[in-house]
Parts: sequence; C-alpha cells; structure tokens
Amino acid sequence: MLNRRVMGCWLLAASATFVLAGCEKDSASTGKSTVKPLEMLSVDGVGPINAQTPFNLHEITVAFPALNVTQQKNYSEGEEYPVITVAKDLKSLMTINPDQAHQKIFSVMVHDNLIGNRLGHSIGTKFVDIYTYGQNSECAAGAEELSGKVLCYAPQTGNILYLFGGSWDGPDGSVPPKDVLANWQLDAMIWKPPVK
Repeated sequence: MLNRRVMGCWLLAASATFVLAGCEKDSASTGKSTVKPLEMLSVDGVGPINAQTPFNLHEITVAFPALNVTQQKNYSEGEEYPVITVAKDLKSLMTINPDQAHQKIFSVMVHDNLIGNRLGHSIGTKFVDIYTYGQNSECAAGAEELSGKVLCYAPQTGNILYLFGGSWDGPDGSVPPKDVLANWQLDAMIWKPPVK
C-alpha cells in the first residue's frame, strides 16, 4: 500500500514545481523523444545530482556548467521557500526542491525530454505504454495545483514518481479507472533521494 504521508509530501513538492515549469514539452508529444538527452534520470539521481548533493545554488551551478541555473522563491500555503531551476536557454528542464531545512535536496522534478530516463520512458508516453495490463501501479490523485493529475510510482522503483495528465469527468481527488488512465500522458518525472 502506498504510504499516504510520503505521497502527500511528494504531492506538495510536485505541485509547487509544476506551476513553475508550465506544461512545456518538446515536439515529441508521442512519448518517443528524438532529442539527445543532456543528462539522464535514474534511481540514483538526475545527471550529477545524487543523494549526497546539497541544496546549494553554487554546487548545482557547478554541476550543470552549460545550463542556466537560478534560485527562485516559491510559496506553498503562504510559506515561502527556495527552489532551484535548471534550464537550457528559456526551456525549463528541471526544478530542484529543498528539504525543510533547505540543506538537502528533497526532490527533482524533470519537465523536459532533454533530461533522459534510464527506465526508458519519455515525457509524452501514454500510461498504457508504461504499465502493462494487470501490473500493480501505485497511484494517487494530485492535489492543489496538481488537481486533475495522477502520480504513480515508476515501475520497479520506490523513489521515482510519474505525473500523468489527461481528461476525465470523475470526482476531483480520485484516480480515474484504468481504462481512462490508459491514454493519459506522462507530464513530468519526479526523483527523490532513496531512503537508506
């Protein structure tokens, strides 16, 4: 069973970063990316970011010397907190969220296929092309800014979430049935340092 507290924390971080990133995708809306990735997402991290990387603007800038790295202020329930964004020119690639102490990385939300995925899934891929019929996929409905979206653990991982979007006339705050969810597309990927 999906840990609701952990999912709630992920939803909060994801909802804040999704607003910053918008819904930009590359031209590969079919989910088959044709661009060569600049960095790769894996269970271990995103490019040079891993569980030991501090939430620090200088460290992240050094890690991505060819990209635009900026720190911005974000708000959740009236509370201000920093986020670090990584972009290529004006295209947002990922948003890095801090832990409560603003010392470590809590999560990284990948917004663009210029960040590849070692699991083989690209932004734009349909749910049905990721999860085979009958496969157990732990999913939860998005909240706040992610209302109307669904978050699911990536197959065989415990620290990567996939954010899916699509249309459904069902009740807010619930996960659509599998036949509806089947055609929803991957909007973003969220990595969190593995729990040791």
